[in-house]
Amino acid sequence: MLFPRLPRAFARKFHKTENKKERTIQGQFLIPVPAGSVISESYPTRVTHGQVMLSHNGTKVLAPVNGVATLTADQKFFQIKQDGSWSTNSIYQFQSYDFSTLIDAFDEGALASLDIQDMPLKDYFLKYKSNSNFQIVLSPFSRYQHLDFEEMILTSMKEAYVSFIELLKTIFPKVEVTNFFEIPTLKFEHPNGIPEYFLHKQFQWDVTRAKKAVQSNAVLYLGAETIYHILRKLYFGEPFTKRHLAVFLVDRKGRMDLEPRQFFLTNGQSLAFIPNNMDKRYKIASFDTVFEAIQPMDVNSLGYFNIYDHYSITLYEKLPAVRKEFSCIDCMECNHYCPTQTNPFQLIKGKIEEFDKDKCVSCGICTVYCPSGIDIRKRIEEVV
Repeated sequence: MLFPRLPRAFARKFHKTENKKERTIQGQFLIPVPAGSVISESYPTRVTHGQVMLSHNGTKVLAPVNGVATLTADQKFFQIKQDGSWSTNSIYQFQSYDFSTLIDAFDEGALASLDIQDMPLKDYFLKYKSNSNFQIVLSPFSRYQHLDFEEMILTSMKEAYVSFIELLKTIFPKVEVTNFFEIPTLKFEHPNGIPEYFLHKQFQWDVTRAKKAVQSNAVLYLGAETIYHILRKLYFGEPFTKRHLAVFLVDRKGRMDLEPRQFFLTNGQSLAFIPNNMDKRYKIASFDTVFEAIQPMDVNSLGYFNIYDHYSITLYEKLPAVRKEFSCIDCMECNHYCPTQTNPFQLIKGKIEEFDKDKCVSCGICTVYCPSGIDIRKRIEEVV
């Protein structure tokens, strides 16, 4: 089991100005085809940017560029060779929506909730169509908080942000909208980006109540990254074919370089440019966060960007030290750092009934801080 050393702080800055004129990226694009997908066309065929290529569990995947798409022989990937260019003047344009046209826009743009996992945004909103007994919560944090999306929205998308809040109040006139944007004292600290934990902290709800509120549709929760892509679609006409990728560097001593590095990438784009433009000392890479067991790979074999799976990448000068599991030393660090007091110590001791699984938000903190290298998160997954 591999884990990086937990850094003391994270940089969450970003490019303060975004070029709204899209550049054409010449080259090959590779889109994975999940098993059981419904493919919309016969291939090979010519596709245009934003055209539906497949749907899987209600989620649509759109063509990221104009070009010729071919389905590989094993039908596991679309290969797209871009053969044309396009440009968009993605300036803010106010659009009026009702509930029906809003859902159509979500569907057309293939928007997904980046807070509630595996949830197309269209399906998420439809759960609230005939229900007035719920609350809308707008969070300045994203689930993974790899970038400061709140600042991005408030600086370069402020008009769209204001329009969207008014839209929510219009289509849900009887529903309270609680907006946590623009609160200077509200600082991110993991796991604040996880919806149920955010509700627990901000409303002083019991974690069990917060989880039930999310699961029972008592709260329509929208995190900052989800809102960012909603605004791009509703007011800039951009479908969900691009996503930010944050890049972190870790030196030989396990120290993280806090200089912000991020890219706004097209789905299916080759990631070969990363090692080509980074210091050659960084030979190992991982798409996993510091709160997950690392799946290391050679930095030259990163493959292609997947907007549904990738949001950050960490490059290492050397392979992080392997943490072998040793016997529990009764240090109680897991309990000390657990933000919801689930008592993971008793789980390690085999007393499953004393582990409060209903309060667990699967944040991974207990595993990171365990000095014995016990993969507590894996054991939690077995009982939750």
